[in-house]
Amino acid sequence: MPSRAASPRWNPEMPIPKPTASVAWWKRIGCGFQLLLIFSLLIGTYTAWWWIDSARTCEIQDQYTLRGICLMRIQERAEQGDNAAQWTYGAYLETEGKQQESRAWHLQAMHGAQVGLALRGEMKAYCDRIPGFEARTVEGIMLRVLPNSPDAHLRLFQLYTYPGCGAFDLDKASAQIPLLTQCAHLSIDHYLRTAEEKHYRVPPATRAAIRLNMALCEKELAGQIPPDTTVQEFMPVRRQSLDALSRRLAALEP
Repeated sequence: MPSRAASPRWNPEMPIPKPTASVAWWKRIGCGFQLLLIFSLLIGTYTAWWWIDSARTCEIQDQYTLRGICLMRIQERAEQGDNAAQWTYGAYLETEGKQQESRAWHLQAMHGAQVGLALRGEMKAYCDRIPGFEARTVEGIMLRVLPNSPDAHLRLFQLYTYPGCGAFDLDKASAQIPLLTQCAHLSIDHYLRTAEEKHYRVPPATRAAIRLNMALCEKELAGQIPPDTTVQEFMPVRRQSLDALSRRLAALEP
């Protein structure tokens, strides 16, 4: 039977292997610089991940979370005249406390509106509160867009029912209801509440137009969702909301 080869034994007189150049350098720089390098590596890794994640999540970012590559893209598109990007970039600047720059972008976006989707809620909210968003200007831009984008009647209807704006006019608002091309359950509910507060009598023809609009809402509940290229209310219609609107309409005085 062959004998097993004897394993080499450690000899204290044997020379210790010299460390490699990189190990020697690492020991030579000292603990302080070692910690600094480790910290820098961690920062670099996090920064790389942050940029990659900003690109990956671009589709779900809003003005409150806009960052990195997505922010750069939005700014570039805004500078190239993209209307939606101008509204978004302006909203981002507002969250950053840059009010003057934000208003400039929103004014540019408002005056460049060509379709209903370009008429944003900020136009109503800023009406007669922010220079450049005077009631006559906001209303005029909406009226200009209407011939090419009938879905924009919703924005005009919302403007006429907003008491904080000089364009407030319930007669004009009533005239918009038959022209609505989409379910407007929230805006109509607001109209009825405002009419009650102002002791405004809703005309019979307007009540009939409201019922026709509620029929559009029923179609949406049945699954006939309008295209996302048209103006819609910020919240989809729900059965509870539609039932509440029906009761409010039925409770109107004859």
